[in-house]
Amino acid sequence: YGSNGIYLDVDTSACGFTSPPKYFTSIGGTGHHWVTTGATSIYRATATGFRVYVRRSDGSALDPSFANSMRWHINWFAVESG
Repeated sequence: YGSNGIYLDVDTSACGFTSPPKYFTSIGGTGHHWVTTGATSIYRATATGFRVYVRRSDGSALDPSFANSMRWHINWFAVESG
């Protein structure tokens, strides 16, 4: 989203949820993921997925090529509500 961060839409449709579960996330990679914020905030949660926005905690620019070079990825699990 702009030059200040990136977002990722996570597809969970293969899990077969019929209503939005409780999603839990973290960020992983080979380095520099400790300078980020946002990976644990869930947006647009549905039964078939969600979105996370990640940016650098100091507000400096972040683009997908840097994230890919650090092999950043979102770890997640879901628990059915109810």
